[in-house]
Parts: sequence; C-alpha cells; structure tokens
Amino acid sequence: MAEPNPPAGALRWLPSPLAIHVLVLVVLLFGAVLAKGAWDPDYFWHFRTGELIASGGLFSTDPFSFTWAGRPWVLHEWLSELLIYRLVDGIGYMGAVVVFAVLPGITFAILAFGLARLGLRTSAIAMATTMSALVVVPYMTLRPQVISWVLFAALTVALLLLRPEHRRWTLLGLPVFALWANVHGLWAVALGVIGLYMLLTVAGLTPMSPARWWTVAGVGAAVVGTALTPAGPAGVLYPLRYVEGGDWGLANITEWQSPSFHEPAHLPLLAFIVAIAFFGRRNVPLWLSLFSYLGFVMALLALRNAPVAAIIGLPAVAIGLSGALDAWRPRRTVRSARTALGRRVIEGTTGVVVLIAGLILFIPSDPAAVVDANFEENLPVQAIDLLLAVDPDARVVAEYGWGGYVIGRMHPTGGTVMVDGRNDMYDESILEQYGLIQTADPGWIDVADEWDVDALLFPPDKAITKDSAEAEGWHEVYRDANEVLYLRYSS
Repeated sequence: MAEPNPPAGALRWLPSPLAIHVLVLVVLLFGAVLAKGAWDPDYFWHFRTGELIASGGLFSTDPFSFTWAGRPWVLHEWLSELLIYRLVDGIGYMGAVVVFAVLPGITFAILAFGLARLGLRTSAIAMATTMSALVVVPYMTLRPQVISWVLFAALTVALLLLRPEHRRWTLLGLPVFALWANVHGLWAVALGVIGLYMLLTVAGLTPMSPARWWTVAGVGAAVVGTALTPAGPAGVLYPLRYVEGGDWGLANITEWQSPSFHEPAHLPLLAFIVAIAFFGRRNVPLWLSLFSYLGFVMALLALRNAPVAAIIGLPAVAIGLSGALDAWRPRRTVRSARTALGRRVIEGTTGVVVLIAGLILFIPSDPAAVVDANFEENLPVQAIDLLLAVDPDARVVAEYGWGGYVIGRMHPTGGTVMVDGRNDMYDESILEQYGLIQTADPGWIDVADEWDVDALLFPPDKAITKDSAEAEGWHEVYRDANEVLYLRYSS
C-alpha cells in the first residue's frame, strides 16, 4: 500500500523524513571532508594547470616535467582545473575545500530525491544512500573527480526516470557530455553506461524500448558532445590510455589495484557489494541489476572505480531493500493526523540530534590546522622548503605520490619533476626508469645521469635512501621520519 499524503495543518510545515535524512547526510559528509583534512598531492598540479590556463590560455604540451616537457598532454580536465584555481585564488584553499566538501552531499541528495520519485520506502532509500556514501568517503577531496560524481548521480536518476513520453530528454546528452568531457575523464565510463543502456533498450529490456531510436539518437548526441573539447575528435580516444594501465602502474599505484578487504577503509565497499548480491535482483529491473553488477566488477578490478560503483549500484540496492521491507512489514496507512504529526516530530528530533552529534564529532574547530598537519605528515614540506632555498629550479626525482606537490611548490621557480600523478601521460619506459631509481636497482645512476637529475626526494623506507645514493656520490642534506632529500652536489 502506498504511503499516505501528509495530513493538513502543522504537519505540512515539517520537513519530510527523507529531507531530514538528506540534510543529515550532507552535513555529515561535509564534516567528514574537513575531519580527514582534504589533502591530495595531485591537487597541486591541478591548481598549477588552472593557473597556467587562467594566465595564458589552453596549451597542449607538458610544462611540469623534464622527461615529457614539450610533448603532447591532453587537458581533459581543464574546466575543473580552471574552476579550482579560480576558487583558491578568490576564497583561498580552505574556501575551495568547503565548496568541494558540499558536492558529495549534493550527489547523494540527487540520488535520494530521484529514488523517492519511484515511491520507494524512505527507510530503504536512507539505508542505501548511507551505505553508498560510506564507500565514497575515502575518496572525497579537492579533485575534479568529485564534480563527476554529481554528474553521474544526475545521469543515474535520469535513466531511472526516463520514459517514452520524456524521449526528448535523450538529446540532452550533447550539452551534458560536452560539459563532462571538459571536466573529468569519467565521462568515458558514463558514455559506456548509456551505451549499454541503449543496447538493452534496443533488445526490449528497458522502459525506453518503445522509443528505442530516441535512445540511439541520444547516445549519438553524447558522442558528438565528447568531441567538443580543445583536443577535438581525437580527444574521444584519450580515455583508452586508462584502459591499459601498464605493468608499472598496476604494480605501484594503489588506485589502479584491487581492494584488499583486510584493510578497514575497504570494508564499506565489501558491505555494499554484499548488499548488491542480496538485493540487486529483488524487484529490480534487469537492466538496473546489470548496471549494479558491472559497477562492483569495476570496483573489484580497480579501487579508483569504487565511487562510481557505489553511485550506479545504489538504485538497485534501494529498490531491493524497499521490496524486502515491504515483504517483511507492509506499509500501513496512518489514519490519525495526530499520530502522523507525532511520528514526524520524533523523526525530526532524531535527525536534529544526529545532526548536532555529527557537527560535534566530525567538524574540527580549526579545519585549516588539520590540513596543515596532514601536509606535514604526508608531504615533504621541510625538504621542499630547503630545496627552494638552495636549488629552486632543480630537476627532482620525487616519490611518485609527491610529484604533484613538488610541481605545486617549485613550478613557479622553474623546478621540474621526473614523474607525477599523471600516470596516463607518461610513457611506460619513463615510469620504469623512475622505478629503477626508487628501488636503487643496477643502472639507476645511469638514468639519473642521463636526465641530469639534481635532487632525489623519497621516504626513508625506500631502497634509494639506504646508502645507495651516498655510494654514488650524492649528498644527504635533509632527513626526518617522513622524507629524505639528496643533492648531486653539496650546498
């Protein structure tokens, strides 16, 4: 039996249970971003890219490394990088963090209210969005991918609600994908999603099957939209660089690897996969089940896919949960307005209590101090301070995850890196040469000499920091528990 309309009078002035849940989730996700200290070494090269675009316009070659300098680099995230730069330049780093901290909540608000249009139980939507949000939490930071989550949520809801009478919606694929292709590379996964939806529609397996040719036209419009980038039609092929990460990338970059469910941070993903397995086919349309299964397979192949898997799998979990709850305890009509009002007050009071508790527990009194502490703990702050003082335009071989930070600090003074987080850009041979230096394997000094390297910057647990550099005449100029800096010549 359908849930009743709210009674007139005082009840209509109170927020719905779903609105309360969404507000609480938005605030808790916002607090989680600030509590974990939104830092990411790749942010720094995104910021510098946006700065270069703002000052000199778009460019097509690499300005940050000495190994790829002047060679092709596709700015497939230029619009979000420009946005990041404008935000930081206008309201500061923490101001930009605050803006991006709101976006995960918006993502799940779109999904929650979209699912409500299907008449699902509020409790099912609340449980499903909470499980999905927990998967996303570790990935929330100041990076372009967060904008893609909002777009993915909107796309997911659009596919859920798409019906033949809304067939002209499909043509919105052109402007949406024209925007997306300039914001972040996840447009390629989104294009795959709507492509699969099109095939299932042509096969008669989606609600749009009576208007299948509109769906085909919509996918065609989306493909055209993806070509509307500075790279032109050639940019459509750029995501193929991500399909084959290369042996070095798969072995050394965590986000390219499969999850390890022995790590607590990956347990929410395991719980979500279990939820899909239990509920992904209960009263769930076949096409939607296939999307959820595709999502968790992607997440099992590479951690970087976990947020997308959580977003596209959420509707199947919510629908299945709602059906299970209906079977366990059918919905009852509330016959008394007073009873309905009392229930709404209890729900609202519970939401307020959770909201206040979340504000107290998650949001730090000084978020900027948390970020600074994370920078000091995880990035080579002291070593770069020293390097800027003694060799500001150095050629630096830094820990892969630190390359973006080195770019952020040293690009204005002429410093360059061997490699950084743009794994998709570098040739595999360059990454392998970098690996030789990191592991101090035979021939590493020849690589350093070939590239005329000035500085080595690695954590103290790497092989290169265990006497190998000194044995080849390099000078250790700084060491602490986080970083070790070597210079070719003493200063």
